[in-house]
Amino acid sequence: MSGNRVYFPNLNAIRFLAALVVIIHHVEMTKHWFGLPNIYKNSFVGGVLGQVGIILFFVLSGFLITYLLLEEHKRSGTIAIKGFYMRRVLRIWPLYYLITILGLYILPNIPFFDTPGFTEFVNDDLAAKSALYLTFFSNIAYTIYEHVPYSAQTWSVGVEEQFYLIWPLLMLFAINRKKIMSMLLSLIGIYLAVKAVVVYQYAIDMNNIAAMKRWLYWNHFSIDCMAIGGIAAYLLFFKKERILKVLFNSYLQIALYGILTVVILRGWTVPWFNKEFYAIIFAVLILNLSANPKTILNLEYKPLNYLGKISYGLYMYHNIMIVLVMKLMIMSGLFNVGSLVGSVLLQVLTLVATIGVSAFSYEYFEKWFLRRKTKYTTVHSGQKEPEPQKKEATGRISIPVSPQTA
Repeated sequence: MSGNRVYFPNLNAIRFLAALVVIIHHVEMTKHWFGLPNIYKNSFVGGVLGQVGIILFFVLSGFLITYLLLEEHKRSGTIAIKGFYMRRVLRIWPLYYLITILGLYILPNIPFFDTPGFTEFVNDDLAAKSALYLTFFSNIAYTIYEHVPYSAQTWSVGVEEQFYLIWPLLMLFAINRKKIMSMLLSLIGIYLAVKAVVVYQYAIDMNNIAAMKRWLYWNHFSIDCMAIGGIAAYLLFFKKERILKVLFNSYLQIALYGILTVVILRGWTVPWFNKEFYAIIFAVLILNLSANPKTILNLEYKPLNYLGKISYGLYMYHNIMIVLVMKLMIMSGLFNVGSLVGSVLLQVLTLVATIGVSAFSYEYFEKWFLRRKTKYTTVHSGQKEPEPQKKEATGRISIPVSPQTA
């Protein structure tokens, strides 16, 4: 069967925005670690901004992976499990291992990259940390041990890899039994039931370190957020018109963008279940941005598309670039990074530097592996300018699907 390409507009831009808010969050966090004036502890930047970016990544991953697996099964009658795993290996592993090796074994031995309160602990339990990081259980290492500077962000990649490990198997099982929505809702229900238990255990004794770590681990293992993205994909793939008509309403879009803006800027959170709150909002907005011809927000611009393509690099390299830029600014003696002007400049220069490194990595490192994904791919996603979205005569949503380019 010849391959086809499914294109969703705006998704690359969403990836970039998710990476951007994480970078902004981590700049202030790094200043806090180094004892510099910051707004990490007393503003939404340190409160919810970074969490919002990660949740957006999770929901987007669940949406896109679920939709593509549904499309693959529709076209081929099955899901090529080996092909799925090989695509994930070629996309995720090279950069993941590069950053992991740098964070665990190289940068801690370069004094310039010392991070006070963290670098001195990198070698503690190094064998155990290495075993967890190198097997994509970085989320467990993140929970148990002190953060590893420059590699700590890989915890979310570990969560996604664990999701990818089980997802094609669950999807194939559910599709063959025509129980897709039941599977998605059951997974969310089981996750929330376990979460309720660990929340209760921690809430009744917040001095209990074991209970606290169980809560941290399970709260970070946000597979329910990915399943919420999967529900959005299900609604779109099977054209659930009544539900989509409600979700595509312009007034609902305006209300959700307004709510999102207010709760982020105010730093408001839903106790214990904040990620699920954001995940539901993001799932609806992703549906509108990717498939609603009347979406009120359009992010489909070439610069944003490219920045979205390199967003994995933005996420993985940015912690290194924050410290590099910050220390060079301090060493120059020209800038006070604790001042308003210095803080803004640090954010801008960090972003520019991270984009530069990520673009170089994408073009001259990651692409070598990405080109090898083709032979394992049945349904291709992105990488092509979108065709106009149309509504069929029945009023159904039509997803742009174009022939695979060479």
